[in-house]
Amino acid sequence: MTDCCATKETVIESSGSELCPSCNKKGKKLKIITLKSMLKPSILDSLNINLNHSFCSTKDCDVVYFDTKEKSYFTSDLKVSVHQKDDSSTVPVCYCFGWTKEKIREYEEQKLSPQPLEHIKENVKANRCGCEVNNPQGSCCMGNVLLFTKSI
Repeated sequence: MTDCCATKETVIESSGSELCPSCNKKGKKLKIITLKSMLKPSILDSLNINLNHSFCSTKDCDVVYFDTKEKSYFTSDLKVSVHQKDDSSTVPVCYCFGWTKEKIREYEEQKLSPQPLEHIKENVKANRCGCEVNNPQGSCCMGNVLLFTKSI
């Protein structure tokens, strides 16, 4: 749970194919199952599964995924909105258990039960999450939830 639940707020620049071709920030490497789950069916035809792919979390960048040959996949190519790139209150922060920005804010401010982070932790411990296929970033959301709750 330690690595999958950590999130980095700042992105370190790097050289080579790890950089987003649009914003030039270092992306986070992904498993191909994430792209297969997130991309719209009409876009899957262009997916090269033999290349490494990365996730771009930069808010103002329209690229979500890119590969080592700099092919990009944009927010419009995904089946879901991306938490890091969409300010809407109905966008999930936790895709596995339905914790939207709006719901997290409500539960935190009104001290309702279960509290978002504790609920997610319990489900992760019980091996109920499916972050690789549900979350566009391809990893655990707990770091994102923690950052969001601190901003409330």
